[in-house]
Amino acid sequence: MTNASGTGELLLGELAAPNPLPISRIAIADDDPESLEILRLALESPTTEIYEATNGVELVQLLLQNDPFDLVVTDVLMPWMEGLQVLRSARASEVMTPVLVITGLDRPDIQATVDGLGNAQLLHKPFGIPELRAAVTALMSRQLLS
Repeated sequence: MTNASGTGELLLGELAAPNPLPISRIAIADDDPESLEILRLALESPTTEIYEATNGVELVQLLLQNDPFDLVVTDVLMPWMEGLQVLRSARASEVMTPVLVITGLDRPDIQATVDGLGNAQLLHKPFGIPELRAAVTALMSRQLLS
């Protein structure tokens, strides 16, 4: 992830700005501990519960064992089960929770898969906290309108 200037260094001010999103339960998944921490810090608020997974299998377990989530944020490439497999599995089970898929890969098939599974959005790495929050806001706004 990068800062707003695209340099790769996160500015503390970007994380210090409060998360303005009215979301109470978020599941985040990334196999990179630093990315997972940044996602958590960027999306947390006093009224938000954040659940973390470090691979796709853990994310599926979270989705099956807990009350429904308002949002899922997942990386594409993770051990044991990729984020897109998790998204396909959720949709096959008729779970239509909004999903923000993040990736450093630039492959058209990823975009096509995300578009085809509905109620999901793709965000390419590197991105800054403002881009992350804007993507989540856009995804959640579409959810409220549908």
